[in-house]
Amino acid sequence: MQKKLGFPISKSLDQFKSLYGSISATPKPLSSRPSADSVSSGSFANLKLTAEKLVKEQASVKTDLENANAKLKKSQEYVHALEEKLQNALNENAKLKVKQKEDEKMWKGLESKFSSTKTLCDQLTETLQQLAGLVQDAEKDKETLEYKLSASSEALDSLNKQMDGLSLKIDSAQEAIRSRDNELEKLKFGTEEREKFHRDEQCRVANVIQEKDTMIRNLEEMLTSSRLATENLNSKLEEVHLQLKVKEDEIMHHLTSQEKLEKENNDLQLCNAGLAEKLDMSLQEIKNLEESLQSLAAHLSNLDKESLNLLTKFDEMNLLYASCFQLVQQERQTFSKHAQYQYSELNNKFVVLELEKNATQMKNHELSKTVDELQKVHESTLAQLTEGSRLAAEKIRSLESEAETLISKKKDAEVLIFKLEEKAEFLLESSRSSENQVQGLLLKVSALETESKENTERLHAEISKKSEEIDTLQNERMKLEQHADSLDKEVIQLQNALEEKEKCILHYKEQEKNLEDQITENLSLLTAAESKLSEAKKQYDQMVENKQLELSRHLKEISQRNDQAINDIKRKYELEKMEIVNKEKEKADKAIAEIEGKCGQKIEECKEEQRQQLMRIQDEHTLLVTQMKQEHDKRQASLIAEHNEQLKRTQLQAENELREKTMFMRNDHEAQIKALRCELEDECRKLEEELHLQKSKEDRQRALLQLQWKVMSDKPKEDQEVNSKQAQLGK
Repeated sequence: MQKKLGFPISKSLDQFKSLYGSISATPKPLSSRPSADSVSSGSFANLKLTAEKLVKEQASVKTDLENANAKLKKSQEYVHALEEKLQNALNENAKLKVKQKEDEKMWKGLESKFSSTKTLCDQLTETLQQLAGLVQDAEKDKETLEYKLSASSEALDSLNKQMDGLSLKIDSAQEAIRSRDNELEKLKFGTEEREKFHRDEQCRVANVIQEKDTMIRNLEEMLTSSRLATENLNSKLEEVHLQLKVKEDEIMHHLTSQEKLEKENNDLQLCNAGLAEKLDMSLQEIKNLEESLQSLAAHLSNLDKESLNLLTKFDEMNLLYASCFQLVQQERQTFSKHAQYQYSELNNKFVVLELEKNATQMKNHELSKTVDELQKVHESTLAQLTEGSRLAAEKIRSLESEAETLISKKKDAEVLIFKLEEKAEFLLESSRSSENQVQGLLLKVSALETESKENTERLHAEISKKSEEIDTLQNERMKLEQHADSLDKEVIQLQNALEEKEKCILHYKEQEKNLEDQITENLSLLTAAESKLSEAKKQYDQMVENKQLELSRHLKEISQRNDQAINDIKRKYELEKMEIVNKEKEKADKAIAEIEGKCGQKIEECKEEQRQQLMRIQDEHTLLVTQMKQEHDKRQASLIAEHNEQLKRTQLQAENELREKTMFMRNDHEAQIKALRCELEDECRKLEEELHLQKSKEDRQRALLQLQWKVMSDKPKEDQEVNSKQAQLGK
């Protein structure tokens, strides 16, 4: 820049040197003349002065040029700083665009997550419906199990627990009577406390209850004596009458209950009498059997064999009973295993539901995080600011190009040395105007920031709407959790029911243990009988040893009789045994057939109900799915429409703002160009005027030079003589 600016100065210096050389060359012949005129000496002095003035002016011009170059360097550095700022703004714009793309991707991910959460909700509803169906099935299975267990327990324990039931009824009746007596005592205690609380008035009321006639007389006397007291007493007496009526009703109820209990006691006494008769009959039969045993004591050898046969048969009966008991236990075990399996399945499903619930909570936490990230979406508005800054950068570049053109024009105008100071001032003014423009741009940027704030407020409003939607989703999640809690409660109820079943099973096991204890007692009785028989056998052996000779004669007759009697007894015993076994088998078959028929009917009914419920649930599920899909489609369409409308609005606003800014910048640029043109025209005029002045000065100098030449041409002879003299002197 210095070379370019210094080039016209060098030209002017060369011109000045050429002029100075021509001037210095012309006076050579004058120097040879010692007698020069005052005019020529004066002209040389003037020329020297003008030359010195020109040199001083050139030095001052050089200093001014150096100052102007320094100012230009500063302005260029300022322009470079502005360019760097623009590049940084462009880089920020690119980063913001990348962030906007990432936000769009995040929004798409949120939409996908929202759809996945909806699918999970649908799956949860399906699983909950399935759980409800399974719970109903479990309840039905529970009812069937209870029915089967009750039927089996009734079939097994009906014979063994009639007496126990009657005794329990008697005990319960006695306990009820005792409880009623206790209640009556409590009521009496309460009445006594009330009587203590009311003191004399309740005593009078008690006297009235005991003796109605005396109470009426006393009441008449009390009515005559104190009317004010009677009003209060009447109210209290009415309350007491109501209480007495209630107590009378309770007493009547107790009397009816006592009558019922007396009837039950009578029935129980009749049953006890029948049982006593049966016991007497059994005792008589036992006595007869003992007599027969005493008669058959002589034939213990045969009886031993029969006892062995009976023991074997008894063992077989025990084995049959044990096998039946094992079958019942196997049935119970199968039922318990089935119930445990269903319980384990329900627990597994419950665990799966808890896991899904935890997953939904995690997803809701992720959604909350994404909502926090959505708050950063307002940074997308900075993209608009970056676009505005980009436009401003382009305008600044255009201004820079115009400044370059102006600099070129200034370079052309720098030939005029005297006007450099004015041009430097003009550059300062242009820099000030550029600073003013930068301030205007900053104001525009502040306006854009306010607009961005408005956009952020709009985005906050949208975020609040979305947060409300998220709150609705959270409410739905709370409903699902409440439903899950209700399912937990149902599971707890099922667990309680299973515990009750286990208690019943334990009760049945205790009953079975009691039966086993009874069996062991019977076996102990048999062992005792066997021991007695062994002792009797020993005694009999001793007697036999003493009376072998006496009884040997009669053994054959007695043995024949005993054989006949034993055979008759065996036949009767076998017939009775077969009848009892057949009756029990028929009863068991009938009970089993009834249970199977009822179970089959219940199973068919349950299956039909399950099918109907499944059809209903499927229809409801399809309706819910269609409704959810429709609502989801509507929400998506509304959101897309709102988003498109917002984009259109923002685009229109940005386009309008850009148009306004471009128009404003164009107007500013045109005004600046016009001002610069006017200034350049003024400078050109001034330069032309200065050129005219210089031309006039040059004309004057030429005239002076011509006069000097004329003066010099007047004395050529003198010059020749002087030259000849000098030549001679030189020789």
